Amino acid sequence: MDMTYKAVQETLRAAGIVMSKKGETHRINFFSGLEDTARYTTNLQDALDNGLAMARRQRS
Repeated sequence: MDMTYKAVQETLRAAGIVMSKKGETHRINFFSGLEDTARYTTNLQDALDNGLAMARRQRS
């Protein structure tokens, strides 16, 4: 997978996770998720891995 912000964002969106960016910080959360479920990272690979893990836990 191409490790660009846009590619990771689209992958997570397809899994039901929203990703946004402010400065160097990436925020991942469920669609309509509250702040207590949000996760923050400065690493795109972390954002992808954690976002996909969040999506798997939500489906379980």
